[in-house]
Amino acid sequence: MFKILKSLICVLMVSTVQAQMAHEVLLLVNKNSQASLLVGNTFLDARNIPKQNLVYLDIPESAYGGNATITPEQFTQMIWEPANAVAKERGIDSQILAWVYSVDFPIRVKTDTNDRRQMSVGGLTFVRNEIPDLSWVEDGKYLSKLFGGPNERLKLSLTAFSLGIHKNGMGMNAQVPPEVAYLQGGLGKRMPLPSMMLGYIGEKGTEVETVLQTIARGRQSDHNGRRNGIYFVTTDDVRSTCREWQYDQVTVELKQRGVEATTTTNFPAGAENVMGLLMGAETVDPSLIKSFAPGAMAEHLTSWSAEFQKPQSKTTDWIKAGATGSAGAVVEPYSNANKFPSARFFAHYASGCTMLESFYQSMACPLQSLIIGDPLAKPYAPRISVELLGADTLNKEFTYFAKTTCFVKKAQYLYSFFLDGKEIKEVSPDPSVQIYIHHLSDGYHQLRAVVRIQHRVQFSASVDKAFTVNCKGRSVSVHPDIQKLETHKYSIKTKIGGEELPEKLRLLCGEWVLDEKVYTPEVELILDELQIGEGPNEIRTVAIYADGMEVSSTPVGFGILFSKEP
Repeated sequence: MFKILKSLICVLMVSTVQAQMAHEVLLLVNKNSQASLLVGNTFLDARNIPKQNLVYLDIPESAYGGNATITPEQFTQMIWEPANAVAKERGIDSQILAWVYSVDFPIRVKTDTNDRRQMSVGGLTFVRNEIPDLSWVEDGKYLSKLFGGPNERLKLSLTAFSLGIHKNGMGMNAQVPPEVAYLQGGLGKRMPLPSMMLGYIGEKGTEVETVLQTIARGRQSDHNGRRNGIYFVTTDDVRSTCREWQYDQVTVELKQRGVEATTTTNFPAGAENVMGLLMGAETVDPSLIKSFAPGAMAEHLTSWSAEFQKPQSKTTDWIKAGATGSAGAVVEPYSNANKFPSARFFAHYASGCTMLESFYQSMACPLQSLIIGDPLAKPYAPRISVELLGADTLNKEFTYFAKTTCFVKKAQYLYSFFLDGKEIKEVSPDPSVQIYIHHLSDGYHQLRAVVRIQHRVQFSASVDKAFTVNCKGRSVSVHPDIQKLETHKYSIKTKIGGEELPEKLRLLCGEWVLDEKVYTPEVELILDELQIGEGPNEIRTVAIYADGMEVSSTPVGFGILFSKEP
């Protein structure tokens, strides 16, 4: 069912706050899966991901069904090359710091006939499709440049950082230990590519509705992190003893931030508002916990917790019980703590990092892990509010201003600006941006201001401002008379403004061309709901003129809900 919700143009929109920033995320959706479309649409709307950052991939069921395993060649052909090609074509490749996979994607890559030397899809993404020495993968000796320590190879306990700091550096004058000298200039092109999957709905996974609830819990958790309810459960099991040494130090770190963690030999059955839990066990029943707080992470360090054909308890069991994030191995990892989140996950989390940033700073060797949940959950990030002030219609150059407020004392703000998804002004203390319209088409455009606090964890917020350019008198809009043609198909008419008429019309969802026709006054574009899937959506029409100008309408927002068979 197609239902128009609103017109998206407005003078001022509510700001969205994040640590890791929405424009740094590439959201991958499987266009062959209605579940993947629904989850992707929901996450994009919940986290205000720019439409330019949404990529539709062609993944057959044979790749994500069953044991959800593909070859390195299939990963390259179906995922790596097309996703990167789209990002590059849209001019956003340099700003992407993480990938987010929707559901119905493969989870394992058969990099070797030996099961213990295989990798996860997230692992191969992390190393940018360059398979490392597989003996290092098997033994957990690969050392991630994002890992914040400590372990046997990195004796330090690094403070929390945003992904952007890892890439761009702290500055050559920053005082850092020699072991991590790269933090001065940043990793640059050596930056790994972390990723998370929003959920797993295959064999022994969750229902789609559970994934949607996880996204909702992640959004609800923002700035609402609890100051207690973190449990480190210890037993004599080697799965537990292999990381118990971490707990005392992390408990002290958390206490310094006003967060309480409890080390106990008793599983917290009946506990309410559990914010985090680490343990080690072959089998576990998360449903015994009465409730998880929004933003909670829980994990039980066992073999095959993300190999769903094996008998051990699964990482998805925590998600079913209400956790917002978890992780598990897609192969037999043995009790190698380097392959699992360390307790310092919660130290990074309590510093204001996102769920994804916290996972990757706490995992030394993440190459065999399936990490699921809301990657942008940020319970401990401070609130920031930003407004973007300026005109709604432009026919000459104009300067927009961002206005920021935050309770953080003596905060120094940095700003960057994006026009139609592409960065037009790099990070600087200047809260203004000048729009030069001589190179812009008539019609709808969107300006995004991103403000961040100058800090190792780049607490940030963004706000979008829609405006219309009118230099040549050209305009196009979606006619409100939308007619249903048949099940899932609708006729979209357009209104053309101005004396000139276009040569062609396109119907788009984000950057995806849904239909294109030669223009006539009676032309109708066809919207097929099955192409874009259920959930929050928007469409726009684009008129293409003889001189090549592409004039966009204001997007029309709507929701799609398919009727269920009785």
